[in-house]
Amino acid sequence: MKCEDARELITGLVDGELSAAERQTIGSHLQDCSRCQWVHEQELRLKQEVRAAAQSLSAPAELRNRVLAGSGRLPEAGDRRRASRIFAWLSRPALGPAFALVALFVLVLALVQAWRSEEDIALSALQLHQEIAAGKITFVHEQSQEEIKNKLLRAVRGRFPPMGYDLSMQKLGAVGGLVHRVGDRDMLVTIYQGDGPAVTCYTFLGSEKDVPENAQAVFDAEKKITFYTFARDGENGVFHREGEVICILVSKMPMPELLALARSKARHV
Repeated sequence: MKCEDARELITGLVDGELSAAERQTIGSHLQDCSRCQWVHEQELRLKQEVRAAAQSLSAPAELRNRVLAGSGRLPEAGDRRRASRIFAWLSRPALGPAFALVALFVLVLALVQAWRSEEDIALSALQLHQEIAAGKITFVHEQSQEEIKNKLLRAVRGRFPPMGYDLSMQKLGAVGGLVHRVGDRDMLVTIYQGDGPAVTCYTFLGSEKDVPENAQAVFDAEKKITFYTFARDGENGVFHREGEVICILVSKMPMPELLALARSKARHV
């Protein structure tokens, strides 16, 4: 297959529009062509960023209430500078109402996304797991876990590694990975599938400020690590920190089993 022909199939693969035969054809090509692998990864990332932007259009209830009550928090200095530049652009007489509306939409989107980036990163992991399980997110199936780890490490230029857990005892193997962006942060996503409930492992740079509200804390005295459990829509999540790296495991696995799995794999740093 020529790369020019492969590009059309790559778009269809990312959008989930290919037949089984077409998926097999483009999958074989991607295994051998590093240039098309790069194109596929870029298209996946673009679609993820567009989806993340669309998700942020729904402002949190607390933010809406504050705005309506006239008591919204003041933007940070960086937000204020960005806002002032956009409002200055809006004041140009050459702009028509439609352009002004688009610019105002961009400003609101930026402020809502800034609000949500620190608040919802763990809950985004639950939603992404659901989309992967439903086949809404496509990814390249890799031959080995080491291959997945190396690709993810390169994707963030070595700033932090994926956890790379061995889940073979649970009859689960790493089948693929991708980079998901929430706010201004990258999450490395490793997908484990097999005989039991699938598990998705997320790693990103953060702190315990990223723990979702109402999560339950469980302290492991032996490892000196606090684990946080949370759930939504039938998906369970376990959050813990190793140094500056956050790990979240998400699965439909019963919470006690998922927590035991996270505790067995975690390392004190």
